[in-house]
Amino acid sequence: TFGFTLLEILIALFVFAILSTIVVSALHNITTTQAVTEKHAQRLTELQTALTIISRDFEQILNRPIKTPEGQETAFIGTTSSVAFTHGGLANPMGQLQRSTLQRASYLLNNGNLIRVTWPILDHAMKVKADERILLTNVSSLHFTYLTTKQKFIAKWPPRNQTQDQEQIVLPKAVHMTIILHDLGKISQIYAIP
Repeated sequence: TFGFTLLEILIALFVFAILSTIVVSALHNITTTQAVTEKHAQRLTELQTALTIISRDFEQILNRPIKTPEGQETAFIGTTSSVAFTHGGLANPMGQLQRSTLQRASYLLNNGNLIRVTWPILDHAMKVKADERILLTNVSSLHFTYLTTKQKFIAKWPPRNQTQDQEQIVLPKAVHMTIILHDLGKISQIYAIP
């Protein structure tokens, strides 16, 4: 007799079903892990890009006040929840574009998003539409403090006791930024101002 008995076929099918279940479960786990890993990698790329842009802006801060329809605005204005300043480094290869290499930038938190606001020109006689870019999402908190020449962090810049005539301390020595993200927790950076 050359064949398999019914019992042998049932045992083979049972073993095949168990192995198939194990393989399908392993493939499901692999695809789920890959999706989670890609999501985390995308989030870390978003964070790294945002911190690079912020760092470049802060490293190129200049003492250049601007003129607005309301009057003159100092080169650097900071509160605990937002900061605005003039910085260099705006690309203008070989001066081809009819604009400065300086730019006004601001950082603030709006609806759980870290926003970078920039203006196309520094001095403007009327309201100019600003460009807003979301740098980070799922932000629960954004906090700034500013280092004085006396090595003390304060909550507002310019300091309250500073007058417009004190040109020597127009810019803080450093900016301490703390971001709390829902998924990654607290990130704290200190940027030295040149």
